[in-house]
Amino acid sequence: MPAYRTGFALPLDELRDEIDRLWTTLVTAPPLHGWGPRSEESVFPAVNLRETDEAFTVEAELPGISVNDVDISVSGDSLVLKGARRAVDTAADCAAAGEADRPVEAPAGEKVVWLLRERGSGAFERRLKLPVAVDSLRVEARLVDGVLTVVCPKLAACQPRKVEVRGG
Repeated sequence: MPAYRTGFALPLDELRDEIDRLWTTLVTAPPLHGWGPRSEESVFPAVNLRETDEAFTVEAELPGISVNDVDISVSGDSLVLKGARRAVDTAADCAAAGEADRPVEAPAGEKVVWLLRERGSGAFERRLKLPVAVDSLRVEARLVDGVLTVVCPKLAACQPRKVEVRGG
């Protein structure tokens, strides 16, 4: 191969470089949301959205997040989930985060030395556009075992209804 790139080889070299970059990203990226080379592409929290005739139901995975750290807002056909997973850095923080039963080898207020830390922390925001507007006054949310369930009833005008057909 020549010491310089020719017109024909240049696109192939660029393609090979791009494939190498993608392969490296794929192989080295950990399977956690918000971490590693693909963190800007990751979406947190992961959600499921389902629809019935009466409502939309959103289920979001929020492990390690308390009810006080989640904020939900609804406007028309938009649902916004905001919150934060707090970083746990001291023995006192562990107790405050409800992890007092987890062994921490440090007196309260003393810094904990992490040997492995894969759980992310920090603020998140997830915006979902629903297919139709919902009744924001009747939206209900519940956080149980790390799963947030939000039920968004549809406006009566958006719900399907059966129309009776009469003769003559």
